[in-house]
Amino acid sequence: MNSPIEEIKARLDIVELIQGYIRLQKAGINYKANCPFHGEKTPSFFVSPTRQIWHCFGCSKGGDMFKFVMEMEGHDFPEALKLLAGRAGVVLKREDPRIMSERNRLYDVCEAAAEVFETSRVRTPAVIQYLAKRGMTDETIKNFRIGFAPQSWDFLIKALSTKGFKALELEKAGLAVKSQDSNSWYDRFRSRIMFPITDANARVIGFGGRIFGDDHKKEEAKYVNTPQTVLYDKSRVLYGFDRAKQAIREKNTVVVVEGYMDCVMSHQAGVTNTIAVSGTALTPDQLKVVKRLAGTMVSSFDADAAGDSATKRSLALASSFDFERRIAHIPSGKDPADAVLENPEVWRATVADAQQVVEFYFDKALRQFDFRSVDGKKSISRMLLPYMRELTNEIEKAHWVGQLANRLQIPEASIWKELAVARNENPYQYHDADTKQEQKIQNRRELVEERLLALLSVVDEETKRRELPEVRLVFASDLHQKLFDALSVSTGQAVAPELQNQVELLRFKGEVLSQMTEHPGIELRVCSRELAKETIRERLVAVGIEIQKLEKEGKTEALAPLLQNFKELSQKLSENSVS
Repeated sequence: MNSPIEEIKARLDIVELIQGYIRLQKAGINYKANCPFHGEKTPSFFVSPTRQIWHCFGCSKGGDMFKFVMEMEGHDFPEALKLLAGRAGVVLKREDPRIMSERNRLYDVCEAAAEVFETSRVRTPAVIQYLAKRGMTDETIKNFRIGFAPQSWDFLIKALSTKGFKALELEKAGLAVKSQDSNSWYDRFRSRIMFPITDANARVIGFGGRIFGDDHKKEEAKYVNTPQTVLYDKSRVLYGFDRAKQAIREKNTVVVVEGYMDCVMSHQAGVTNTIAVSGTALTPDQLKVVKRLAGTMVSSFDADAAGDSATKRSLALASSFDFERRIAHIPSGKDPADAVLENPEVWRATVADAQQVVEFYFDKALRQFDFRSVDGKKSISRMLLPYMRELTNEIEKAHWVGQLANRLQIPEASIWKELAVARNENPYQYHDADTKQEQKIQNRRELVEERLLALLSVVDEETKRRELPEVRLVFASDLHQKLFDALSVSTGQAVAPELQNQVELLRFKGEVLSQMTEHPGIELRVCSRELAKETIRERLVAVGIEIQKLEKEGKTEALAPLLQNFKELSQKLSENSVS
């Protein structure tokens, strides 16, 4: 009988799994992408559908589907096991200690709460009427699992207690608040329309509650969200992402709106690549997630609202991630939800016709200021130059410099000078130090040995004989020596079970290297020479250290043979470098 791990691997495909997180491109028999774990512009992340493994040649991370989920989600193995078991339809025994953790318990709490809120909505006619008035269809309401928390201090606490959950667990999940003056708890959400917030795998991790009814105080917030919990981190979560990610990847475009209702109604109108940030600015972590799937970001907001710093910060950050940034501005000034209610086609057309950011502000500036007056020209420049500075493509930047100079009837040099004068670092510019130095530090010799072994695992015997005639390969790593023996036909030995995984990984790397190298045989010869040179260098270093030691000790009589050896090794290294 297969173990749960083997059963999950048999039912799930690693390519489909990883495509749920990043865009993959076909590369021969494998797939490639920009690595999601370190910053890069040239794809070095490869996935093997044949071997069901992945590996990044840039940062050296790799493994199977469990390892990928652990890296992407920040999960431990039990959490990854439960997540993939759910996807594969594999039932895990609840008493299995490997899958029990506080996080898993909190997932259960949030899921149970969502079910309770859904049932409450169905039983509350006033809420049903309200949602219908806002234009939501029954299908949309069910798909987004919209619910209702009635006006009660302990409705949810009581409902979940019957399911075996304690008030303390609800507090940890952000659903209950502990009273300051007593050892008791009360519901965080009361008399609110409830929007379950899910992670990328559609698991409920929190809630957003919209005010409902007339029983609220004036100072109460229109929306209340789950606070920071073990599961919910508002700087990382994007509402609707689990439903939108497939469409985002297919269209290479993400549509960003401000609120839950806007997102829900946008999906209902057919714009299914929409996500929401709940009125806050996008964060670097959120943009990193979206960038894995899309190259274009369409933002929708009230462009005439004064002091919309959150939106400006989002646009500036998006430029740091090399997004093509566009703005969808509804002509009537309505928000997306209202636009869909009035006419879904208006919203669809608005997204389709979204303007490039500089173009949008260019048109807005010319409408707002008199481009013929000196003051008008200065005002237009002040509005446009910040957005032009954010452009990372120099050709695009030059285009808009030319457009602005032509309209204002001033020399392009003046605009370039203004761009240069105020080129202080953007306060919203994003720099991720980890992505610049995240590559795993490996000994150069180990890298050469690994590359050589990878090529040896895929080239034919004739190529080996031709490119490595009578070459004695010496491996410093014991593991690499064992792998070489396992790959060597001359040994006639079967691959040891403990080496099977490493051999499979080597063959995967060899396949990728063969695709990336025009002449694998020549590359094999180059690697063998590099390995020989590394061997000589290491011996030179060892002899040099011994010479220094003898000189310090005053044992000059013993230096002659070492100096001769050093000379011979230096000459040999020189010959290898020239050949």
